[in-house]
Amino acid sequence: MAIKVCYFTSKDDNDIRVFHKECTSLVKAGYDVSMVCPNAVERVQNGVKIYGVEYHDNSERSRFFKLPKLLFEKALSLDADIYHFNDPASVPYGAKLKAMGKKVIFDAFEDHPSMWMNRGTGIKGLIFKTIGWAYKQYEMQQAKKFDGILVCYHWTKDRLKKVNPNVELVLNFPIINRDEVKERPLRSSSNVSVCYAGTISDAWNIPTVIDAVDMVEGASFNLAGWTGEELMNRMKSQNGWKKVNFFGKLPKAEVNTKVYDKSDIGVAFYHYSPLCHGKVGNMSNNKLFEYLLMGMPVICTDFDLWKEVVEGNKCGLCVTPSDASGISNAIKYLQEHPEEAYQMGLNGQKAALEKYNWDSQEKIMLEIYNKIKI
Repeated sequence: MAIKVCYFTSKDDNDIRVFHKECTSLVKAGYDVSMVCPNAVERVQNGVKIYGVEYHDNSERSRFFKLPKLLFEKALSLDADIYHFNDPASVPYGAKLKAMGKKVIFDAFEDHPSMWMNRGTGIKGLIFKTIGWAYKQYEMQQAKKFDGILVCYHWTKDRLKKVNPNVELVLNFPIINRDEVKERPLRSSSNVSVCYAGTISDAWNIPTVIDAVDMVEGASFNLAGWTGEELMNRMKSQNGWKKVNFFGKLPKAEVNTKVYDKSDIGVAFYHYSPLCHGKVGNMSNNKLFEYLLMGMPVICTDFDLWKEVVEGNKCGLCVTPSDASGISNAIKYLQEHPEEAYQMGLNGQKAALEKYNWDSQEKIMLEIYNKIKI
């Protein structure tokens, strides 16, 4: 009889990491997998049994106290052998399941102490720092109890490894359909298009990219995603907006055909932030790796971890994320050296196919499961 796994989460039933990567991979490995999440239609998809709990209150208090209890109660009713969860508010329920004799895996794919301790300013900031500090102490205490912990940040692994030996990095690399991977042709035009698809924000320095593109003759910017009204109006007021092809929010399949297939360079300029430990960076965002898989050279933030990927595999250029002139110079360089840009694209695609993909991370996740004795 297959080992029963239940993943309970506040994420929706189409979440890329939770459903499409982790739960689907567990099914392929022979586990009997259930997923419990808010407001899902009960069904079986990709072999995963999906269960929903009715929940329509989006207040912060409710998300921390009401929703985790609803998820736990439904998950408990399924009587699984292994429980897998990711929300910090569900840590007490993970500990409760351990006390009941269940095997439990904590998926700490965000570093919540860092997020809270660097949120807000003034009195509000002090409150969040206190919450972050207190949660960090609590998380360390509870982490000792769990049978396995998955993390996305190197420093989270270093911290939790002090109290739990079964902690591994399971990074958010993209799922690869190798039948859809194609080699990008050598660019024949002197014109060049850069692209970005995802959350459009100042944190990703999108206005700075618009300014940089405006400095490069023959450059354009293919931009897809969602943003708020204030930033949208601000971007539209920039001189470089005339060179932006804006697609709005697109389904994943259309991002490939309408944006990536029509572009020459992928850009990813996340800012230096506490969540990235300044210039260290992190590997939890898969945007950079999507570009590599598409065979595009990349221009990205000069995070230490990203430089290891980009410079180590000779697949792009790394620059200061807030420097419009530096970004424009990088675009010009790839524009004026099409053969080198083409080779960078090939190098990046090869690296994505061999290393930076979900297949490599799936193996690590399954090793954690294999260490758990039922």
